[in-house]
Amino acid sequence: MKREELIELLKSELPQLLREDEEFRTTFLGMLVQYLPTREEIKLILERIERLEVEMVELRKETIALRQDFKAMQKTIEAMLERMDRLESQQFALAERVDSLEREMRAGFERVDQRFEQVDERFAHVNKRIDGLEREVRTGFSRFGIIVEDVLRNALRSAVENWLGAGRVEHMTIGGREMDVVIRDSQHVILEITSRAYLQDIRQTQSLSRRLPAASLASDRASL
Repeated sequence: MKREELIELLKSELPQLLREDEEFRTTFLGMLVQYLPTREEIKLILERIERLEVEMVELRKETIALRQDFKAMQKTIEAMLERMDRLESQQFALAERVDSLEREMRAGFERVDQRFEQVDERFAHVNKRIDGLEREVRTGFSRFGIIVEDVLRNALRSAVENWLGAGRVEHMTIGGREMDVVIRDSQHVILEITSRAYLQDIRQTQSLSRRLPAASLASDRASL
């Protein structure tokens, strides 16, 4: 009989032989005992199993604690991610508001620049009108002064020559300036009719009175 067949036969017959044949059971157990661990070895094995069970319990507790810590950490991470999402949303909204504010500021500055340009144009126009008005006023005053001078000169000539009979009034050029001169008995009275008189003009007139030519004095005496 082959070894494989013998093994198969033992597998099928061994349980029944151990139950029914006491001699076989005793012989078999006696042979088997030498391969089994001793009591001390079994005790050590049991102690080791107990330690393993204790370690397994502790490990299970640590695993549960780690799992709880992991869940708590996971919640914390989720909360952080949600907060980051909110911060990103707020940052995006803030960036949009800043962009909008920049656009509004640029538009506002452009409007202000346009208003300033309009104001500058208005000021330039007003300045032109003021300059024109000043020229017109100066021209008007000059014309008015000339008219007044002519009226006063004619009135003076009429008063001196016709009403008072105090001499005659002539228009002379003295030192490059046109002057009105009242002549009586070889005396010359220099008059200057003007709309505005300054101290320097009076002094200049006094200086010019000393420059009357002698020839004109002689002719005046002859005519008088």
